[in-house]
Parts: sequence; C-alpha cells; structure tokens
Amino acid sequence: MNTYTDSELEYYADRFMRLRIFRHGINLAQYMANPVTYELLPPAIEPLLPAQQAAMLRLWQRWDTGLAAVAETASEDDDIEIQAAAWDWRDLLDRWREEVAQAERALNRMSQRNGAFVEPMRHHRHHGRNRTASNFARKGA
Repeated sequence: MNTYTDSELEYYADRFMRLRIFRHGINLAQYMANPVTYELLPPAIEPLLPAQQAAMLRLWQRWDTGLAAVAETASEDDDIEIQAAAWDWRDLLDRWREEVAQAERALNRMSQRNGAFVEPMRHHRHHGRNRTASNFARKGA
C-alpha cells in the first residue's frame, strides 16, 4: 500500500477530477497507482446539456417529419414553431397508406401457389400443331 502526502494527494485528486478520468470507470486509487497511463486516455464523451438535448430532439423530429426544409428557409425559431404547428401529420399518414395500397395492388396481379408468388407460364409442353412429333408410341420407337 502506498502512502501519499497531503499535497501530492490533493494535486492528483484535482487533476483526476479536471481530466474527468472517472468517466472511464476508473477510481482515484487506480489512478494514483499509475497516473501517466490514465492521463493518456482520450477524453470521455460528456452527456448533452438539457438545452442541447432539446435542440437535438427538435432536429430529429424535423428530419423524420420532413420539416428540415422548412427549418432551413425560416429565419427565426418562432416562424419554425408556427409552421410546425400548422403542419398536419395526417398528410404523411395518408401518403404512406397510398404507397402501401399501390404495393399491394402490384402484388395482387401475380398468381400465388401455396403462398408463393409465381409467374404464369406463357408456353405449354406440347404445342398444338406438333402433337404427333411428341408421341413416341406412333413413331414405333
């Protein structure tokens, strides 16, 4: 067990907190055993502040709903909020339902056998005018 002087302990404890080494899951005792190794670690990613998180959620919501183009053309946040309130999510839902209906109509045109979609054959094994050519019994073979 190592013993440290008070000044040495205060110096390294302050450095431990300033470099935010605790964000890597390392405690002060581990850091004090070999401070040089832990000081070379890359800085840990800090969580977002509440204002940053709210701004990030607003951006994600605009990207998901197609309001990003509206946000680029608007000059102030108030204008964006007014335009976002005027936007109706039911339009997006109606467009999605129409796309699904078109896809289902395209699939319904194809025939199914045991649940699998198959293309109907456009040719037959025995053509009508060549019935004698495929009858091996008549040829005496």
